Amino acid sequence: MAIVLCVLASARSEGYTATLLDRVIEGIKSIKGVDVEFVNIFDYLPISPCISCWNCARNDDHRCTLDDSMGRMGEGELVNKVLKANGLFIAQPVYFTRPPASVQLFFERFYPFMWSGELNGLPFASLSQAANNGGTRMADWEMSKWAFTRSFKYIGGLPVHMVQYDEACVKARDLGKKLAEAALEDAEERFTVTAFDKYMGTDGNPWDCLDGYVDDLTNGTRSYKGSLVEHALSHGTVKKEEAVNLLRNAAEELKLMLQYYEVGDRVKAKEHLIKMRTYWSPATIKEFLDDDLNQ
Repeated sequence: MAIVLCVLASARSEGYTATLLDRVIEGIKSIKGVDVEFVNIFDYLPISPCISCWNCARNDDHRCTLDDSMGRMGEGELVNKVLKANGLFIAQPVYFTRPPASVQLFFERFYPFMWSGELNGLPFASLSQAANNGGTRMADWEMSKWAFTRSFKYIGGLPVHMVQYDEACVKARDLGKKLAEAALEDAEERFTVTAFDKYMGTDGNPWDCLDGYVDDLTNGTRSYKGSLVEHALSHGTVKKEEAVNLLRNAAEELKLMLQYYEVGDRVKAKEHLIKMRTYWSPATIKEFLDDDLNQ
C-alpha cells in the first residue's frame, strides 16, 4: 500500500484551503492501492526554525537533534510520517503572496535529508489558495522552488483564487490522482533524481532554476565580470588553496554557461551550470564552513 501524506497548512480546518484539499484527497483515494495520511501542521507546532548547528551533517544517520515534531533524531511525530510517505501534498493559504510561515518552517527542517538523500525523488505536489488580493501564482512559484531544492519529484502545483473555485475543484481532484499514481510507483521503487534530472526537470515548472541561478551567481549583471566567482578570485576573498583551485574550475564553467545562456541554448547552459556547481559549492564549503562541519 502506497501512502500519500497530505498536509493542511491552515488553522482554519474547514476553510477554503481545507475544502480544496478534500477534493485532492478524493482524487488520491480514487486510485487503488493508495492510502492517505492527513495532518494539520498546526497540530505539530511549534516547529523550530533550522538553527544551523550542523549536527545533521555530522552524525552518521543525518538526523535532526532538535526536540520537536520535525526532529528527535527522526522520531519526531511529523518527520516520522514524512519518512514513511510515498508522496507529499501541501495545501496552503497564501499570505502576502507567499507560503505561510508554518510551511517555511516545515521545509527548512528537511535539511538533514539533503545529506542523507532519503527523500530524493519523493513525489510532491501542492495547492496555493487565496480569497483576497491573490498572489497564488507567486506562492506556487515558491513551492516549485522548494521541490527543486529538496530534490523532490515535482508532480505539479495548483494556484487557486476563489473566483475559480468550481474549476479548481476538478483540477484538484485530477492533481490528487496524478500524485497517487506517482506514489504507487514510489512504493515499488523510488526514482532517484540525478543532478541532470533535477536541473533539466524545471523546464515548464513555475520556477526554472536557470534564470534564478544566472541572476544570483552574476549579482544581476548576467556577465562573468560581475559574478561572485570573479569577485572572489580577483579580490582574494577566498584564500584556501584547495578552494581557490575549485573556484578556477568553476569560473571556466560559469563562462561557458553564460555564453550558452546568451544565445538561448538553455540545455547547454544548464549542463554547464551543473558542472559549475560541482566546483562552486565545495569551494565555498571548504572556505567558509569547513570548521563548523568538522567541529
